[in-house]
Amino acid sequence: MAPSAALPELAHFLRTRRARLTPEAVGLPRSAARRLDGLRRAEVATLAGISPEYYTRLEQGRQRRPSPDVLDALATALRLDPDARHHLHRLATGAPGHRAGPGAAALPAVPETTLRLLDSLTPWPAHVVTPMRDVLAWNDAEAWLLLDYAELPPEQRNFAWFVFCDPRAPRLLTDWEKTARGNVHRLRHALAADPHNERGHRLVADLTARSGRFAAFWEEHDVRGPATGNHGFHHPRAGRLDLDYTAYVVPGADRLELVVLTAEEGSPTHRALSRAAAERRPRPAPAPAPAPQP
Repeated sequence: MAPSAALPELAHFLRTRRARLTPEAVGLPRSAARRLDGLRRAEVATLAGISPEYYTRLEQGRQRRPSPDVLDALATALRLDPDARHHLHRLATGAPGHRAGPGAAALPAVPETTLRLLDSLTPWPAHVVTPMRDVLAWNDAEAWLLLDYAELPPEQRNFAWFVFCDPRAPRLLTDWEKTARGNVHRLRHALAADPHNERGHRLVADLTARSGRFAAFWEEHDVRGPATGNHGFHHPRAGRLDLDYTAYVVPGADRLELVVLTAEEGSPTHRALSRAAAERRPRPAPAPAPAPQP
């Protein structure tokens, strides 16, 4: 990504970070006459040790190639977490990307070894997902827990699309907003790493048009990379299920992730998943009757 192409995104990111920081959060006094909730540009500049004029040019998208030291100072001043700090550097300096060619819209293939591992993980729900949240493969436990993605058209087999556009999502997810925001954060992270990804840009445009909540979350400009966490589910037959998830990055240029959901052994969720796995297990065919004796 050329720095000039990233300047509007960098400017937007800085403005959103500044707006959410209060003077109290950074140890500055708040006067009785102050009306602004967030920090002023001059305050951020002072905290970062740069001139207000230079910072203003950054926020207006007119300053090219800030140095790594300036970016680190801004990240510290704006209290950025590691994902957001990395995102700031990537927006300011550019990141490797590819321009979409004729076949760029095709989804990547999942390695056979990953598919074998996916199928072996029962009773744990698991799936393989692209950085743009497209679900490429899933095991039977995942289909039981959430849905069988084969029921959806290929363009809708996407976590962000499911969360924001499928009416089942709010009923299945105990904390819909947390999950929704997480998918937006991941999309932001992925598009910064691959800014010419046509599939990603089409998805964002579609979700922005379909969902006001998506549009609002997108404007917040939060980012997050692969991580661990937890999800709660309201399963129609098993009731409340609480699962921890871990995203394992699959080696390769496609940056796929194998996401596995687990629960503590012996917990109610573990017992429910184990019962469901046993019910799905094919029953052995009855042994043939012995041939009659002559």
